[in-house]
Amino acid sequence: MYGLPKIHKGGIPLRPIVNNIGAPTHQLAKQLTGLISQLTGKSAHHVKNSFHFIQILKKKLKIPPGDLMVSFDVVSLFTKVPVEESLTLLSQHFNKEILSLYKHVLTSTYFCVDSQFYEQTDGVVMGFQLTPVIANSFMEDIETKAIEKASHKPACWYRYVYDTFVVWPHGQEKLMEFLNHLYVIHNKIQLTMEIEETGHLPFLDIDIYRKMD
Repeated sequence: MYGLPKIHKGGIPLRPIVNNIGAPTHQLAKQLTGLISQLTGKSAHHVKNSFHFIQILKKKLKIPPGDLMVSFDVVSLFTKVPVEESLTLLSQHFNKEILSLYKHVLTSTYFCVDSQFYEQTDGVVMGFQLTPVIANSFMEDIETKAIEKASHKPACWYRYVYDTFVVWPHGQEKLMEFLNHLYVIHNKIQLTMEIEETGHLPFLDIDIYRKMD
């Protein structure tokens, strides 16, 4: 077990990670990751990494003066992803045999620290290579429902796993209504929201700022 420092938060807290490299399910998870990776990331809202997002900003994004740049961050996404719901989503693409392998990997969550054994009872495991693609699949389903059911929709929506960048054209009052709408889409999902200040908004490891043109 080790900790990754969250250098962007006060006090620099550690995110605890259990290293699953070499675990009994490691090789199986590697194969299953390859299968699901072919199905995720196809959405127009998907962002691969910071470099991909910068390309999107340069090529596609023009923001009218009255619109707001906003970011949403899902709190502790990986440990909040419900395993049973994730398996239901996977059942749309895989047969029962493959699905049973996913279930085996996602529910084999035992680990040992200081000679004491623990089990994670729900959510996907931090430090597991299958985790980001499972979380991404879950979030693709959530964002599709959120955007389709919204009475006022964002001008654009780009998401990297649990971080989402939005351009909002309907004013701050409707933005708060939209945030409340996101909360009720799924009871496991908690969000923090940040609105641009003086034309700047941090997102991923980028500082986004408006140009005069």
